[in-house]
Amino acid sequence: MKGRRILVTGGTGFIGRFAMEALANAGAELLCFGRRPPETNREEILFFQGDLTDPGALVPIVRDKEVDTIVHLAGFGTTRVQSNPQPGVMVNVMGTSNVLEAARMAKLRVIFTSSIAVYGKVGPRRASGVGEDDEVNPVTVYGAGKLLCEKIGQAYAQNYGVMFVALRLTAVYGFTNLAGREVEHPTFSDHAKRVIELPLSGKPVLVETGGRQPCDFVYVKDVAQAIAKACTAEHLEHRVFNIGSGELRTLKDFEQIVRHYKTDVDVTIGEEPNLAYPFMGPVDISLAIDELGYKPTPFLECIHDYIAITQNKGALS
Repeated sequence: MKGRRILVTGGTGFIGRFAMEALANAGAELLCFGRRPPETNREEILFFQGDLTDPGALVPIVRDKEVDTIVHLAGFGTTRVQSNPQPGVMVNVMGTSNVLEAARMAKLRVIFTSSIAVYGKVGPRRASGVGEDDEVNPVTVYGAGKLLCEKIGQAYAQNYGVMFVALRLTAVYGFTNLAGREVEHPTFSDHAKRVIELPLSGKPVLVETGGRQPCDFVYVKDVAQAIAKACTAEHLEHRVFNIGSGELRTLKDFEQIVRHYKTDVDVTIGEEPNLAYPFMGPVDISLAIDELGYKPTPFLECIHDYIAITQNKGALS
């Protein structure tokens, strides 16, 4: 990473905070583009405030700061897009288009965080999970938008020389200070975060559905690891990678662990399926392991680290 100059869109968001920490620790020079300044003590990170739907917002930054890689994390989440599809498409699809156009002008590498929502409703598959070459048939506006962004990125790679890598993330969990704020459009992974963070802050938790619903949850630090590795990977045979844990867990698993830390927690989780999420893994992560050197952390280690960060009021460990 030494000498690399990386622009992170959405660096002030949930994944962005951890991704920037991983990239900075690896020695990269970081620039952050977003709506609000990042919560970090690293004064060396340059921040640019702006709107990603503005077609010209990134071009002068990329040109003047000699950026070599864009990590594109900015966008609306699943339930927010489903609740407000038109602005969701504008931000997610047009925002990605603007990133790719800035990258085209300078022949940059772009790391794009996609989603397993591109697979849609998937039936039983092999034990290792759904692979990158399996059929994609999204059933949500969010998933369709992510797939369109992948296809546009691949076309930019073929036609204009942009090095485009898409990471299809499963449900990402990790500290996001849910005890200190409300989430207007919670995703399934937000419910996992609530089950951890709210009880440790002495607050009750009610999740109406999905308690026994299997999901390939992935820890945010593992996602940050995958992003960092994708920034430097060379001679890739593939440009689309599943990023998950490779195993299935449930919200009840999160509840069981947090009860070991605090026995008097008030947690209620309904067991009916959450129909908004027809497929949540498992995914086959062998390509990411082989080509990116990605290595997911064991579940219990992730949870222990997550709880330590939560108890330390968000300080990264």
